[in-house]
Amino acid sequence: MITQIGIASGDILTLIEKKKRPVSISEVEAYLDNEKELTYMSIGWLVREGHVHLVDKGKDKYLCSC
Repeated sequence: MITQIGIASGDILTLIEKKKRPVSISEVEAYLDNEKELTYMSIGWLVREGHVHLVDKGKDKYLCSC
């Protein structure tokens, strides 16, 4: 499971770098096409380690590497 989280986390960072803008949680879910739990564990790991930040934009949450 830890390996899967690491791979998904790398994929999330790749998505953010490609888009060059904050990406919504739903964009991340669609891009990864993984189980929801794995996606959220990966996001949590990235936030905890300081690699990404959660940003509120209206009703939605976005990830950015800012």
